[in-house]
Amino acid sequence: MKAETFIEQWTKSLELGSAGVFIGAGLSVRAGYPTWRSLLADIATELGLDIEVEHDLAAVAQYALNKATGKRHALSKLIVDHFPPKADPPEPFRILARLPIRHVWTTNYDKLAETAWEQAGRLLDVKSRNADLGIDKPWAHAVLYKMHGSVDHPAEVVIAKDDYELYRRDRPGFLQVLTGQLVTKQILFLGFSFTDPNIGHLFASIREAFTDNGPEHYAIVRRAKKGSGAGAKKRFETDEIRHALWVQDLKRYGIECVEVDEYGEIDEILHAVELRLAGRSVFVSGSLPPSAPDDQRRRVEDVAREVGRVVAEQQKRLISGFGLTVGSAAVAGALSIILKEPTPNLEKSLLLRPFPQEAPAGIDMAAFRTRYREGMIQQAGIAVFIGGVKEDGGGAFVIADGVIEEFETAQRLGRVAVPVGATGGAAAEIWKRLDKAGSLPPGLRRADFVHLNDPAQSAETVARIIKKVMTATDKRTTRRSHA
Repeated sequence: MKAETFIEQWTKSLELGSAGVFIGAGLSVRAGYPTWRSLLADIATELGLDIEVEHDLAAVAQYALNKATGKRHALSKLIVDHFPPKADPPEPFRILARLPIRHVWTTNYDKLAETAWEQAGRLLDVKSRNADLGIDKPWAHAVLYKMHGSVDHPAEVVIAKDDYELYRRDRPGFLQVLTGQLVTKQILFLGFSFTDPNIGHLFASIREAFTDNGPEHYAIVRRAKKGSGAGAKKRFETDEIRHALWVQDLKRYGIECVEVDEYGEIDEILHAVELRLAGRSVFVSGSLPPSAPDDQRRRVEDVAREVGRVVAEQQKRLISGFGLTVGSAAVAGALSIILKEPTPNLEKSLLLRPFPQEAPAGIDMAAFRTRYREGMIQQAGIAVFIGGVKEDGGGAFVIADGVIEEFETAQRLGRVAVPVGATGGAAAEIWKRLDKAGSLPPGLRRADFVHLNDPAQSAETVARIIKKVMTATDKRTTRRSHA
């Protein structure tokens, strides 16, 4: 499967809430965690085995367990020692944590997913034991199913042959839930390879669940790599054949593969998914104190209302921090279109994040606001700036530095910035910066950009110009994902 086809299809699944992800060891290796083979290397040496020639790695763990007469202390210590906490999850984890994924599966023991979701300000309902499946966290953003256990409970992880053979007895709930999701969700498999010893157990579950009309699943897999030394060419040729056969075989399970040369390419593909998804939303930034002159307030309200209306007409989601005057007007404009629908879906059409007046205890307010703003802007492909004025405490009107920060964040994240300079304040300053840099929003001619800074232009004209940006941004995002 071509990457662009996957990006388009999985983005739609994310929008519909039917996307899931299954994380394998390949993603955790990038954080410095061991592969399955390297994890068991010392144990194999103690047993007098060469780990490099062993194919049944679960059997190696079982031999160690047999030698210890069933006591799992050594295996538990192995897990604890090799899977310490990591403060910096690899980029794929961070991207996944920002996506609207509700179901996350893994065979990994580490806590990279938990860390990534926490850093993104999102709550995971972690289930690593069979008993966990019966208790839900109602406010969780997603559920993490650690079907082979967790480093939190090292004595209970699935690692030896006994654990696999008795899995249906000891962890039946995981298979039942996974089976249900395999026939209702579009699951993306990341970090798996054809040498992964867990894959056979997992794919057996898929085969049981899959029907001829089942949903399509996806896997991003790495092609065979050419080694060095004697016989490297022959081994590479064999590996290429084996890989091609494996990719073809995965279709029996309804899994289409996107092939990459390096696992690092996963970052680019997931970034493209995030950008495509963000393109469905428009962030409207700005503010104007109620005490501002009537003519300025009417101008800002008219522009914000028309922008909100065109966002809804283009069937995009409006994101707003509910800045003074601007937020309520933009929402009113969007609702004038949304509420005409027979069955309006406000949850998918609006994302409103009013700024808290106080930071949580123990957190710096400036840092909190920065993180809060970034969380909103990450979800939008376009940021529109209207006004951006505040009172300085002495009755004077000044540029709202928070709106400038939102612009700088949008630029850093690669989002499209559209300043309506004619509304003054931060928007005028942003317009000047882009004008000086010669950086026009996509789809606009120079004359269009100048009109955004012309107070004589009507609010309807401004909205039509922003509509051009939306159309061009959609096309640009499509071209980028096809590159």
